[in-house]
Amino acid sequence: MKKYSIAILLLGLIATSCNEKLNITPPNAITNEQVQDLLQTADDETVVSIMGAMADGLNSEFKHTGSINGWSNDYWAYAQSLDVQRGFSGNDMVLDNLPPTGADLEMYNFISLRTADNVNNEPFWRRGYYLVHAANKVFNLLTDELVAQNGSSKLKEYQARAYLTRAYGYLYLMENYGTDELGVPIYTVYSLDQSTVARATASETLDSIVKWADRAVSLFEEAGVGYDLNTKGDLNAGIANYVLARAALWKQDWATAVTACDKLIAHYQLMSEDQYVGRNSANAGEPCVYYASGRGFTDLSANPECILGWDNANKERSSADYWLNFMASGGKQARIDDRLYNKIADEDYRKDNFQVSTFGKFVAPSASSFADDGSEYDIGSYINLKFAANVGVGGSVGNSTVCKYGTIDYCLFRVSEAYLMKAEAQAQLGQENEAKNTLNTLISERTNGALTCDTYPSMSGMSVLDMVKLQTRIEMWGEHSLEFYNNRRWKVDVNRSGSTVHHTANTIPYAQLVLQIPEQELNTNNLIVQNP
Repeated sequence: MKKYSIAILLLGLIATSCNEKLNITPPNAITNEQVQDLLQTADDETVVSIMGAMADGLNSEFKHTGSINGWSNDYWAYAQSLDVQRGFSGNDMVLDNLPPTGADLEMYNFISLRTADNVNNEPFWRRGYYLVHAANKVFNLLTDELVAQNGSSKLKEYQARAYLTRAYGYLYLMENYGTDELGVPIYTVYSLDQSTVARATASETLDSIVKWADRAVSLFEEAGVGYDLNTKGDLNAGIANYVLARAALWKQDWATAVTACDKLIAHYQLMSEDQYVGRNSANAGEPCVYYASGRGFTDLSANPECILGWDNANKERSSADYWLNFMASGGKQARIDDRLYNKIADEDYRKDNFQVSTFGKFVAPSASSFADDGSEYDIGSYINLKFAANVGVGGSVGNSTVCKYGTIDYCLFRVSEAYLMKAEAQAQLGQENEAKNTLNTLISERTNGALTCDTYPSMSGMSVLDMVKLQTRIEMWGEHSLEFYNNRRWKVDVNRSGSTVHHTANTIPYAQLVLQIPEQELNTNNLIVQNP
């Protein structure tokens, strides 16, 4: 029998005297099999005592609680940062006002960044397998047979978290490293001495992800863990349906995607204009005041769309804020490409989240005052105000302590994307009228009822599928690198020619947007087939 080596579980056992129930001395001799024996008849309270800390760790794994590769650099080594960075390698996001250099330039042009020997590639591989390994540690105890035999709601909830975490980990790996033919190595148990395996096929990988996500949905619903608005990153049926829908699109399982999206749409509301748009609230001589409070992208209490997010107290790092919010101490400038901006209708309030003209000097809050002696930054044209805030949640105009400019929430997945995924799946099924009706719900909200698919100026003459793709680019701009992954899925080249905002006019074929398998994995797994 194997000793159960995860210290967090043993601490839970010791704290609740479960080792006495197991009649084992000393506690560090507890085995997997003995823990499973107890779980077979455990009530919910005992399940929480034994598995609670481990299961809560799965919630934390979605945001990741530390550096992914041991570096101290917040902006390359943390999960939120990875959620943002791929977006700068596409058509619609532009990195900085001045041409980027060094690692930023590699990210922006997606050249050496993708190669096996690049240190900025490896965190994406680790990120995916951290999720997988965390889930598989739970599955070492919570087998399907054990959960079915006991029937405990808590066991179902905890196993649902494991299925969801594994599904999302493999989806993340597939979106970064998968090809049309090959997926990634699939591991369903955790062991320090397990043998390495070859890459599964793309079809096998996607089939597994959809199966696991679907199982997570069923278990969450059976356990009564539904679709609450998510401000602390707790895993639930909403997140499971989101992962299921996104994986189903990759698999081209359109019917499954529609069903998953319908569940999301039924449980979450769309943001209003006031919640969506960032506006200058200048007063009393202060030239530039953007409040995080009351804005859905920076304050989750004002975001009825949030499927998965974290309030400031529970989020992992401020690295997403660094890349997207230029008002956070003069962080990176994320700008919209003029070619996309010009496709946003004038009646569409999403256009107000970007400023065409040069923003001018921005003064960050200093230790002594709000706008007089802070550091100055030159802010370029087409700057995004979607995530802008120099007065954080609960802050007010004053010095850097009073204005709390770093106190900002973070939303990862929201229900707007469910409308777009559903419309895409309906269009692929040939249900064009239904797809337009789904899309019209979103467009009507974003234009205050002024426009529809048929009257949106830049969509004239488009196929319904192309309408969906354009609205996805507009609605989801800057969010969890979705444009990059959709470019891969839709087989869209990066082509920056004709842009007045991009620093280079380069073209990147979609086939080159896949990452190579990191060198470290090649050195430890001789069964790996490398990407081109």
